Amino acid sequence: MKLKLIFIASMFLISSYSNGQNSNSEMALYNIGLGSIFSGVGALINKKANEKWHKVLLKGMGQGALGGYLIYESKNLIGKIEQKQSLEYSWYGKLVNSAGISIIENASSNRNFWEKWHLNIGFNRFEFYTKDKFKVKYKIMPVSLFLTAYSAIGNKFELERTLKTGEIIFSSRDIYVNGISARGIANGNILIVNSNSLNEYDLYSHEIIHIYQYYDYNFVNTYLNKPFENWKSKSNTFNKINDLFYFDMQGAVLRLLYLLENENRNCYYDNFFENEAGFYSNTINCD
Repeated sequence: MKLKLIFIASMFLISSYSNGQNSNSEMALYNIGLGSIFSGVGALINKKANEKWHKVLLKGMGQGALGGYLIYESKNLIGKIEQKQSLEYSWYGKLVNSAGISIIENASSNRNFWEKWHLNIGFNRFEFYTKDKFKVKYKIMPVSLFLTAYSAIGNKFELERTLKTGEIIFSSRDIYVNGISARGIANGNILIVNSNSLNEYDLYSHEIIHIYQYYDYNFVNTYLNKPFENWKSKSNTFNKINDLFYFDMQGAVLRLLYLLENENRNCYYDNFFENEAGFYSNTINCD
């Protein structure tokens, strides 16, 4: 039932901003709305027995809205890569996006917005705890790790561009999407760029937005906080596994929504996720 509600609400938000050329205000409302609504849902799921539901809901939604606004601003910064012809804007966007997603994770987990922060670099997740005593923890995202290994097969690792963007990037002579030659593709949060397009800045803006979409649905993982805590208390093995891995299960939700958006589309950008990436990279073209 919870996943069904996620899909219904997500499709409602997506369909509201899928038609025509969207504006900055519409994109802002989408990101703020996504963060607010699902942070509120998560906060209720993670509510403590002695807490009043309406206070938990309002706090979760308020913090989620703040996180959603930062996510919107991070996507604007990624748009600057194409506008300014500079890859370094990727790092600016990454830091702001990480802050926004962290606030949403805290809100959906029914925590104060400042208690836990993170920074993702490919499959590597660095967590920063600030509630009591400051500490740093390293975790591996297993789905991203698999996608990294898959993307590395037969492709060249682009160290310089990885360092410049903070995103793991490979290059390939041939990239095909549904049998059609492509300039690049995002496998989850991993980029593969056509060797002939390595210097095309609009491509990086477009594909990094797809990476941020991969993180947009991180709130899904917080909905399992309570069963995970229960399993940890009963299994020392699971406790150790959970301490090492951050289960990036949101990718499955994103993929399903992407495929649903593909149904009955009239052109490549008649899909919210492609439309959003095209909006920030100035590459929308349905002719």
